[in-house]
Amino acid sequence: MGLIIFVIIFYNLIAKTNPKLQEKTKNRLPFFITLFIVLQILSFLGGHLASILGTILGLGIVMSPFIFIGWVIKKITGSNNKKKSEEYQELKKENMGDIKLTESVPKRKKIVQKFNDKYSLNLTEAQIDRIVEASYSSYHWQREIYDMDKDYKFASQWMEQANSWLRAYIYAFPIMDISTDFRRQEQIVEDTFYAIFNDIDPKSCFSVEDCIEKINQKYMTRFDEKTFMDAYRFLQKHHHNFKLPGADRSMIKNQSEIDALAEKYQSFRSKKMKKAVDEEYSKVDDDIPVVVPEIVNPELAEAEDAASAAMPEDIESMIKGGNYSDEEILEYLKKMYGADDSSCEGEMM
Repeated sequence: MGLIIFVIIFYNLIAKTNPKLQEKTKNRLPFFITLFIVLQILSFLGGHLASILGTILGLGIVMSPFIFIGWVIKKITGSNNKKKSEEYQELKKENMGDIKLTESVPKRKKIVQKFNDKYSLNLTEAQIDRIVEASYSSYHWQREIYDMDKDYKFASQWMEQANSWLRAYIYAFPIMDISTDFRRQEQIVEDTFYAIFNDIDPKSCFSVEDCIEKINQKYMTRFDEKTFMDAYRFLQKHHHNFKLPGADRSMIKNQSEIDALAEKYQSFRSKKMKKAVDEEYSKVDDDIPVVVPEIVNPELAEAEDAASAAMPEDIESMIKGGNYSDEEILEYLKKMYGADDSSCEGEMM
């Protein structure tokens, strides 16, 4: 009975919060049960064996408090070491708070398994165990399990929480590598994304959607626009600049070139319109007579207007004044009486 108590205390206080011991204890539990049954049988065979068994059980009961105290000390020390780590402090400042996550290995594993089934991820049993084990030493992996324990309407909501590049990788790929070291995990994702994007030929794709479809068919992935662009921006941050299919903007580099092109177009349009107008007005119809205006001497025109309005008394004063020549007076008379040159000459004769 004491041995059973010892095994239960050991499992719940020590092994349950230690991934490695938990796995070993779980695998060796049938052995302990078998050993207990054998010892019980042997206890009936002799008092000597019974006394030895009683001593072992007594030691187990006596040592249980010390085991418990040791576990508490280890937990406090481990927690302090984790909080003192550089990674933990940086992420704690970033998230402005600590993460409240169960310390139980089976419960953490259950969270990951449930999330894996709900969103049809392809994490294997070994990869889930690796994530759970890493969550006790890495704040990043602990955050991943913490976010998996939340409710989401869509997988895209889960990806927006943190580490979208890692979640896009876990979501899109049917086969993946999971490392307990988070920096190595980042390198794995970078290399994988680079291999995919390096295989993209923009000339063979009509759009981003077309590229996504070709990648999914070739690599058996399930990229969508969200995961594809998360991967694209992740590579940009790591100085891998890939050209996606779309409009070629290399022809226009800045605003000055746009202004120059617009001015050139307006100039060309004005010249073209002016040429069309000139050609239109230069056409003369042969049926329409061309009237050439007569060039008139201004002084003579003024004299003609005066002659048309002049009276006989005015003519007489003009002759007496001597300011006008005979030819000018003759022109005045022609205007007054409407006579031609021959009739005027005859009258003067």
